[in-house]
Amino acid sequence: MMTFAMRALLISLLLLVTTESSAWQNASQETAAETQARIDAIARELERRSAAMQQRARELSATEKQVQQLDQRIAAVASQLAELATSLQRTNQRIDELQQQQQQLIAEQKQQQQWLAKQVDMAYRIGEHDLLKLILNQEEPAEIERLHGYYGYFNRARLQKLDELKATQAELEEVTAQVASEQQQLAQQKQQQEQQQQRLEQEKAEQQKLVRQLNQEQRQDQSRVAQLEQDQRELENVLAAIIAALRDEPQLDGLRQLKGKMSWPTQGNVQRIFGRSRSGGVKWKGILIDAAEGTPVKAIADGRVIYANWMRGFGLLLVLDHGDGYMSLYGHNQTLLPNVGEVVRRGEEIARVGQSGGRESPALYFEIRLKGDPVNPTQWVR
Repeated sequence: MMTFAMRALLISLLLLVTTESSAWQNASQETAAETQARIDAIARELERRSAAMQQRARELSATEKQVQQLDQRIAAVASQLAELATSLQRTNQRIDELQQQQQQLIAEQKQQQQWLAKQVDMAYRIGEHDLLKLILNQEEPAEIERLHGYYGYFNRARLQKLDELKATQAELEEVTAQVASEQQQLAQQKQQQEQQQQRLEQEKAEQQKLVRQLNQEQRQDQSRVAQLEQDQRELENVLAAIIAALRDEPQLDGLRQLKGKMSWPTQGNVQRIFGRSRSGGVKWKGILIDAAEGTPVKAIADGRVIYANWMRGFGLLLVLDHGDGYMSLYGHNQTLLPNVGEVVRRGEEIARVGQSGGRESPALYFEIRLKGDPVNPTQWVR
């Protein structure tokens, strides 16, 4: 028997859970809006980073092209240096030959100087006066002729050696100057080529540094984009789940449209006792369905659990709010399956038949109420 206090409690529970349901829907809608806002923010960040990656890719391409050009220029300079090294090798070989020639000329010059020194010494010792002495002493004419020829030959040889010495000295000076010139020229060319290669290597190092920096930034952005895309997917899944939950959230509009179309909550023998008097003059506000213990008890319509606990006189009692002031009550259960606040669907198992609350045999007590007033269940279910 349901007292006035029990009815007031159920009505309060109905109002409380209805308010909670509305608040939950509003909170879910707010969560969906916040999630969508985060997805939009991530999309904007993805767009910004993607644009930065595209710009960086263009910069990277241009920089890599510059590195390629520098590589080609370095290769050209290296080739020139290789050619210069070959020329330097040939020049050094030529210098070696010139230096050998120079040494020969120096040796020849020394010999010429020594020979001339001997001639001078001999000329000094013999002297031109010997010829004059021979003539004045009226020596034999044949002897005079012989000595005169000797002196002529001696003077001509000495003059020739002097000319040869001058030529050797001139050639030696020319060779020495040529060696110095070629050495200086090659040294300058090598220095210029090495400086150019050094500059190109420095430029290449800077370009490669820029390439590494751009690649690092690119990898960081790619990693961040991958993380953002993952976050976006997860948020989209959350949003989809929220939207699905909102879409699947039953519209608890009451039972008016279902009157006469709903099934009995359990299988068993229906005792149509609604409105009959009970002991003490109290009338039945519902019906009893005799059924085997453990028989499934199912929701007659979509609803939200607003009470699921033991209550004196009803045992384990479960109350569903169907919206628009409609409630259904299920008592004397063996066990209750959903918890308060959960949404159940029409035909979903919510309890099992028992004999809690002091019954001597298993049965389901079942009521339907409209704005707290009981209505005859037999007019609503079939």
